[in-house]
Amino acid sequence: FVGVLGYSRLRLVRLVWTMDIETTLRAIEEMLREAGGVPRKVTMDNAKCIALKASLYEPILNPVAERFAQHYGFFFECLPPADPELKGKIERQVPYVRRLRQSREGSWEGLEFEEAHLRRKLVLANEQRHGTTRRRPREVWALEERATLKPLPPVAYEIERYHEGIVRKDGYVRFDSKYYCAGSDFRDKTAVVIAN
Repeated sequence: FVGVLGYSRLRLVRLVWTMDIETTLRAIEEMLREAGGVPRKVTMDNAKCIALKASLYEPILNPVAERFAQHYGFFFECLPPADPELKGKIERQVPYVRRLRQSREGSWEGLEFEEAHLRRKLVLANEQRHGTTRRRPREVWALEERATLKPLPPVAYEIERYHEGIVRKDGYVRFDSKYYCAGSDFRDKTAVVIAN
């Protein structure tokens, strides 16, 4: 999961196994902490965990993602589908980060070990001059961009889980291997479950 601060071009990375809502929001939260603040917006492609329905103009966002963004004081900007040119700052970073990951010789030693290796490499990468700006991302971040970020809230957001399920004929909806009563009036309708 690769993140880039737009002004300084500071790169942030988290290795993840899945792109579900919980994992994605945790990765974003860790990146905000590493960046030392919160930007005005977080721009993403139309990842299914964030945008329930992609759109050119107004995607339908996952309510858990919206609540997360509200807690931290930013908004999600989901870019239009099938338009990679709008994601140039990040699209170019993915192959680069992949090469950094592959630079380690030896077999897989676990997620934490591999991420630590990748972060050590990124420290060096963020000290090199950026090809477009001709400035060092870490330096620009420290001297200019960090002061413009909003402070992090004092309490971390308790990330919720999101589930859409069909209410069965007996009026129950299944979530997390348990059944919850929605009422027989709602059978065959979609129920949204948000849980801690």
